[in-house]
Amino acid sequence: MPPFRRRFLAVPAAALTALAVTQAVTAGPAGAAAAADVSTTLAARTTSVPAAGDISGSGQAVVWRQKTSADTRAHGWLAVSGGTPQDLGRLADTDETVTVHAVSVQDGVVAAATSTDPNGALADHVTLRDLDSGAEDVLPVAYDSSGAAGDERYRAQAGDGILVQQSYQDDTSAYLVRLLLRTPGGEDRTLLSGDEQYEVLASDAHGALVLRRTAPSWDHRIVYVDFATGATVTVAEPATDELPQGLEFTPGHVGVVDGATLTEWQRSAPGDGPSEVTLPSADARWISDDTLAWYRWSAADGAAELFAMARDGSTPATDLGGTATDLSVGDDGRMRLTLYRDDVDAAIQTLADGRISTAAGDATTIPAGPARLDALALSGGALYTADDSSRRQGVLLRSNLSAGPAGASASTPSRVLAYTGGLVHQTLAAAGGRVLVEQGSAYEPGHFQVYDEDGTPFGTPLNYSDVSVVSVVDFDGERALVSDKTTASDGTLLLYTFEGGHTQRVPSGSALSGGALYSSVRNGTTSTWSIRRTDLTTGTVTTAATVNCLPGGLQVRGSRILLTTCGTAASTTGLLLQAGSSVTASVDSSVRTPILGTDVLYTFTKSSDSTAVTLNARSLTGTSTGTQPLFTLPDKADTGAADRWAVDRDAPWAAWMDDTGVTHVVWAGVPAAASSAAPAGFSPNGDGKTDTWAPTWTYDRPVSWTLTLKSGTTQVRSLTGTSTAGKVAPVWNGTTRTGSAAAEGAYTWTLTARDTVTGRAAADITGKVTLRRTVPAATVTSPAVASSAATTASVPVGWSARTAGVKSYDIGWRVATRDSAGVWRLGSLQTWRTATTATSAVFGKAGSPVKPVAGLTYRFYVRAHDDAGQTGPWSKAATTGVPVDDRATALRYTGAWKSVAATSAWSGTERVSATKGAYVSFTADGTQLRVVAARKSNGGRFAVVVDGRTVGTVNTYAARTAYRQVVFTGTLGTTIKTHKVQLRILSGSTSARSTVTLDAVMVTR
Repeated sequence: MPPFRRRFLAVPAAALTALAVTQAVTAGPAGAAAAADVSTTLAARTTSVPAAGDISGSGQAVVWRQKTSADTRAHGWLAVSGGTPQDLGRLADTDETVTVHAVSVQDGVVAAATSTDPNGALADHVTLRDLDSGAEDVLPVAYDSSGAAGDERYRAQAGDGILVQQSYQDDTSAYLVRLLLRTPGGEDRTLLSGDEQYEVLASDAHGALVLRRTAPSWDHRIVYVDFATGATVTVAEPATDELPQGLEFTPGHVGVVDGATLTEWQRSAPGDGPSEVTLPSADARWISDDTLAWYRWSAADGAAELFAMARDGSTPATDLGGTATDLSVGDDGRMRLTLYRDDVDAAIQTLADGRISTAAGDATTIPAGPARLDALALSGGALYTADDSSRRQGVLLRSNLSAGPAGASASTPSRVLAYTGGLVHQTLAAAGGRVLVEQGSAYEPGHFQVYDEDGTPFGTPLNYSDVSVVSVVDFDGERALVSDKTTASDGTLLLYTFEGGHTQRVPSGSALSGGALYSSVRNGTTSTWSIRRTDLTTGTVTTAATVNCLPGGLQVRGSRILLTTCGTAASTTGLLLQAGSSVTASVDSSVRTPILGTDVLYTFTKSSDSTAVTLNARSLTGTSTGTQPLFTLPDKADTGAADRWAVDRDAPWAAWMDDTGVTHVVWAGVPAAASSAAPAGFSPNGDGKTDTWAPTWTYDRPVSWTLTLKSGTTQVRSLTGTSTAGKVAPVWNGTTRTGSAAAEGAYTWTLTARDTVTGRAAADITGKVTLRRTVPAATVTSPAVASSAATTASVPVGWSARTAGVKSYDIGWRVATRDSAGVWRLGSLQTWRTATTATSAVFGKAGSPVKPVAGLTYRFYVRAHDDAGQTGPWSKAATTGVPVDDRATALRYTGAWKSVAATSAWSGTERVSATKGAYVSFTADGTQLRVVAARKSNGGRFAVVVDGRTVGTVNTYAARTAYRQVVFTGTLGTTIKTHKVQLRILSGSTSARSTVTLDAVMVTR
């Protein structure tokens, strides 16, 4: 696996927000640990399965070579019948050009080749262990790194012995090698000699397939050598270093595969010559007693897929799935392979007739080791780690983080995706629900790939032949700023858009945020600089801020901008500012580049001896300007590894990993009010309704709090408390701090809260509350007769407050109607207007619930709502009757009357008579009678007769004409009864004043 390299230069994913003050940001004590914090841990991941290779099997025993973590040397492992694997100890390096089987098993004997020198290049002894008896033998290997005569190299196991290549010089001083068989307690036996190099391709207790190379022509010959007889037979003579398509080495035969033809020799009688066998597949590369296997490239997923089938063709070829990294045929003639799958941990599987054997003991799980987790990435309260050791192509893990009254917590790491497109070098960044990773291998160019959280690749990868010259400076989930040393020699950056694969050059020191690119531009020849915002969708350019110093690198979150330095190139002071504001704060950049997040500003301080660097956090939403130390930055695992800490730029979290693989997550925020309910007012008048003001705020953290109430600038009352569950619920009874009753009026309140664990202050919450002791009251007015205000059936209604602090009104109405039995009944109160701030309306116009009906009486009511949240009682009614027009059929005219049109009259007509004795009669069911007529200069007189008795005489004379005048009002009784009414014309006071102009009559019910 390629070494890990940390190349995310900008800021390890972090968080920050609100700006506030003009004073400098002060750092916490150097190297100090937080006095108290809100943190949690994720245990070291131990379910990862490192790569295993050099598989060797014999019956129910299988051995393999495995590195349990990135920075340890390989160990040998043994499992019998699928049991718990046993660690055989550390193996020697195998970096030589020839294959060295450092661990193997044959005929029930395990061979482990190791070196006494931890840094030795090859084995200097081989331990042989008999699985039945447990007896062990140690055979020495005279390894000499100089390669002088006598130098020995371990080549392979041979049952209870080993094969050793030994160098020597012949009589002519020519440098040659020989292949020896060395057994416990016995003399070395020379099997082959006179060559330059031997490579053992396969071996068991009875013989070996050996690749011989001889100078000067360096021909290649593959020979089978029988240990018992010493006889050899050449099975192939390849023309180059390329081996034959496949080799057969089973208990009964040896041979070579060419296409679908197997040429094989019997091991019991190799001199009898070969025979040819036609195989059911021309692709076979590995061949055992019962199975053929081969790789086939798949264009669909860009990977080589392993196929297998029964050797005799009785089962069809099938893709085994997963990733097979090592295959071998044991001395028992069975094929075994290391198989990695997405759904299970890696295991060594035995094949039977081209299928994965399910027999007991034929599957051995590779033991887990400490996971190799690369650089942590945080985004939006999610922690990402890339585990390259659990799957052959890497797995991205995610834990969701939360901080509540009970403390911080992290969900169990879950797999987000198994990477495709190459091994993962490291997770570079996370943002916007996506992760950016660097991928590639020693055999393919490197590239940067973005993945959605569901594992789907996003956009077009950014490819580079050498990713070591590329640094990712910023990432927003859709785009990346890349420093490309191959092209950006003048210090400019490349903006790469993954959707579409578009690249463009941008000014150095630029930053990404909110779909925009921020960069600094000098304003002509002046000493001021503008921070320009370019919308990457529309291309619109605006000026976000102006500064009077040379800006260094930019970081942007929301409306806040951090200049990592502000001044000369040697400046160690940054500047925090807010778009559209002149308020700034200086930031210390002397130790490391500070990091700006959505809610937190991260800075760094050094210990007094400069050996440790502490990460500090300052909340930008709270009221405190101080910083809180979070943790001391951990050292890297090794020089080629990534940093083991990160901060979240979208939520207040930071994380670091210790040497044991435990991940520590620290909450760096301040308490936030998740919900609140603060009534606008109250009325401490003892009526049992809202006698106290009882607001509530629910914080996501335990807090100590203070609620201050002021009238103007004078403090009236202060309430304090502590809430372990985060709920703040003060109660004010309307008294001052001396216990006296507070005056009516509006008060300003301020709530301050501080985390009881970390001591960090939350942002202040302010508002107003109104105290009223008087219940709100209002009055309503309307004309007694609708005709007094208009010529049609509409009623102007007005209302007004009678007490202070009234904010709105409810308007109601009622009307009396005759039921089916002919009885007049007053209807229930109905709502016309609710919580209106208007003070008048016309009943009968737009928005009116009904159209007023002639002959009916309408009653209007009002109630008030005040600024203390009180609702007063309904007022007394204002009563308006809608009169009956002179043309109504209920009016019966006797004598000389005529109808006259008049625009200003009720409903546009009047009834006129100057004849003495003429009258109009009607029935009146009500408590009060009103007569509407016009007063004119020729106006005469009429008598009002009720139930045969004259109750009044009306003179309608006036110097000036006046329409729709209520010329008579009389009480009919206290209850509704039926009365007979006549309006009878009397003689005029003069002949010129004898005309009566009747308009309408109204009976109140």
